[in-house]
Amino acid sequence: MLKKFCVQDLILIAALAAIGIAIKPIVGPIVKMISTPLGIPGGSFAGGFYMMWLVLAMMIVGKGGTGTIFGILQAIGVMIFPFAGNQGAISLITYTVPGLLADLIFFLFVYRRHLAAHLLICALANMTGAVLSAVLIFRHPPLILIGIASIALASGIVGGYLSYSIYISLKKMRII
Repeated sequence: MLKKFCVQDLILIAALAAIGIAIKPIVGPIVKMISTPLGIPGGSFAGGFYMMWLVLAMMIVGKGGTGTIFGILQAIGVMIFPFAGNQGAISLITYTVPGLLADLIFFLFVYRRHLAAHLLICALANMTGAVLSAVLIFRHPPLILIGIASIALASGIVGGYLSYSIYISLKKMRII
């Protein structure tokens, strides 16, 4: 699977995955100040901001499997660096499965780099990660899962829009 990626692709994927991990200790407490009083899980509320890095990596690299590699790298990263999360080995599922889903959606789009692709990939990947965490770690009941999924979709749409905006800016500056 890695043979189709050049070193530049892999470095870009790893760098964006690392950024996604590095911002968690900064963004997490800020989000929890808003989400905790409202009774909203912080991960689903802020997940779109974390998932935008996944979508951005996929759009810049433009190769199938990017989301999966990104998810695996982030899972390993959060297991190594305790400041980024405390899910343990379950991270391999909660980070990799959204990447796999993102890759699947990426293949379904003809116009992969348009806003709709960014929005859908980010929203569904975020929802998948939030629901997996809610089920596997927190064991929330089905009614709560619906609320978590809804919040995660909305957050993912915001993350998809941010991803698209960054992507367009990088294109205009001829960085990519």
